[in-house]
Amino acid sequence: MKTVITLILGISFFFMVGCSKTTVVLLDSGKSKNAVLVSTNKGTQKLDTVGSYVGLSDANSAPSKPKVMSTKEISSRFSEVLEAAPKKAISHIVYFKVNSTELTQESIETLHNAISDIEKSFPCTVDIIGHTDTVGSNEVNSKVSLKRAKYIELLIQNENLKIVSIKSKGYGEEDLLVPTADNIDEARNRNVEIFIK
Repeated sequence: MKTVITLILGISFFFMVGCSKTTVVLLDSGKSKNAVLVSTNKGTQKLDTVGSYVGLSDANSAPSKPKVMSTKEISSRFSEVLEAAPKKAISHIVYFKVNSTELTQESIETLHNAISDIEKSFPCTVDIIGHTDTVGSNEVNSKVSLKRAKYIELLIQNENLKIVSIKSKGYGEEDLLVPTADNIDEARNRNVEIFIK
């Protein structure tokens, strides 16, 4: 039996593909809204309850009526699939003082928590994304955000953790945590996001 795991837009579901039947099960994505439409040439069924599932015979047969499987049964029947599924990313945000790579006092503890999560998540990848507020030019802010991200990367690498890969990027004023107009000194936008996957 071949297993295919698919995650779309944070909605978790998986297919169990066998010789003659496919099962689509809706898993908990951790979000308040969790749903997926399962369609063939002959019809569509909506899965919007965690644990709901449909069976599919082929593209020319309608999906079966949805049924619900208990968490215990999902764990029992599909344990190998669930273990192979990508882990949910862990995210930490650290903040910086104005025009510097110096962390705020509160962010030092947040960084220690991120390092602890990296240790617990092996094997993992780490993405580090730097940001700035909107004071100053885009060019300068792009450089500052990358410098902040590289600084955090260096601190993490100095811990000699087992990491599959670590990447740093600087987004400058783009994709702000708190959207603001130009030249606004918003402390929450002077940050680095640490994503552990």
